[in-house]
Amino acid sequence: MKEVYNIRYGSVLKIFGWLMLLESLLLILPALVCLIYGEEDWRAFLVSIISTGAIGGIAAYCFRDNETHVHRREGYLLISFVWVLFSAFGMLPFILGSPRLGVADAFFETMSGFTTTGATVMTDVESQSHGILFWRSVIQWIGGLGIVFFLIALLPALNDSGGISLFNAEITGVTHDKLHPRIRKTAMSLWAVYGGLTLLMIPLLAVGGMSVFDSICQAMTTMSTGGFSTRNASIASWESPWIAGVVTVFMFVGGVNFILVYNAVSGQWRQLWGNGVFRNYLVIVAAAFILIAGSLLAVPGHGSYGEVTLAALFQISSSITSTGLTYSNFAAWGTLPLMIIILLMMCGACAGSTTGGIKVDRVAVLFKNIRNEIVLTLFPRHIKMVEFGKGVLSDSALIRVMAFITIYILIVIAGALVMSGYGYTVTDSFFASASCMGNNGLGFGATGAGYGELPDPLMWLFSLEMLVGRLEIFTVLVLFYTPFWRK
Repeated sequence: MKEVYNIRYGSVLKIFGWLMLLESLLLILPALVCLIYGEEDWRAFLVSIISTGAIGGIAAYCFRDNETHVHRREGYLLISFVWVLFSAFGMLPFILGSPRLGVADAFFETMSGFTTTGATVMTDVESQSHGILFWRSVIQWIGGLGIVFFLIALLPALNDSGGISLFNAEITGVTHDKLHPRIRKTAMSLWAVYGGLTLLMIPLLAVGGMSVFDSICQAMTTMSTGGFSTRNASIASWESPWIAGVVTVFMFVGGVNFILVYNAVSGQWRQLWGNGVFRNYLVIVAAAFILIAGSLLAVPGHGSYGEVTLAALFQISSSITSTGLTYSNFAAWGTLPLMIIILLMMCGACAGSTTGGIKVDRVAVLFKNIRNEIVLTLFPRHIKMVEFGKGVLSDSALIRVMAFITIYILIVIAGALVMSGYGYTVTDSFFASASCMGNNGLGFGATGAGYGELPDPLMWLFSLEMLVGRLEIFTVLVLFYTPFWRK
């Protein structure tokens, strides 16, 4: 008999309370940074800590007797609920600090951080306090692998099927693989690799001339493929090929499925090289490099072979991994490189990574399905399944992939149409919509200097796009399906 149950809001609010307490603890870190540098913004963080901690504490206490086990529907509700409210409370330092942001701008900035989009409303990042800059880096680092996934790693109470429901609702990809049967052990292993790579990057950046503070912040925003920077000109500010090279490598690694990264770090390199999605990722990067570098070298004025190689690899890695950092003025590269960059933004890297976009996995499934349809047109009796990983995709999984890609493109187009209705060009509108939906954060034309000049309705629209893109559409859309709320 099919199981029937109501959504248990008490369980949802209990876990929500834990997460708010976690956010209040995270807010202590930038407050300490403000105190170290003697900055007044510590007061803004103190108010934020008290407000967030109080709400979290009340929720956790009032619903302490409720179960922590959550069903699938509760998992979807909690994930969407938490990402929105984490941004709502996380924006308090931007509203209370100096210079103060409006509500729409502050929410956009925070949602951009947690979803690792990297689009910013700040035109002068360098005028911000160290505490604000550090908070921007922290929210991107936490959002990289997932807010709730971080809680799963910390709390043994979520090490059951309830934790799996949350894992499945927040994780990206066609299939949701785990390293261990126990979900908490999987979370701890992946966070250990993620944290280890972040720590490794810090001294490598410092060697290139970055300050310790900048190195810490940039390591967090690069490993999370988030893209926030402590400088107005992003990575170009340091004018260091070494720093650009280090960032390129770590952006690329951030685009790989972290289960594969874990296996590689554990010495199981064959699982990395033998993975079809990873090979497709390499092929796409290589093809994009040949086209962009060839286009730049064909026109004088873009620098030497070495400079073009570094600039092309950096921008390709930044675009496909949805990091959004910049090293060169790619807007001056011409039409072909710009179109390739847009396609890379929409494609994204590997599922199970920290990146946004459609994902290489789904693009591969799309082309395999197209090939099969062509074969069926010629040979109607020929039966050929779509292979994926070590098996084949079921019809339902294949339909879900096709639906995802279709809805993804429709949302990008819809966002572009709304923005163009405000008088912006089609190119600027499509680029901004694709950038936010793909959690990329790159700006072009009207958003080249930042998103702060956009009207408030567009800020809210693109904030929603960032959330839908990060949670991979269905986790959010299911909340608008009426039967979701029924018994």
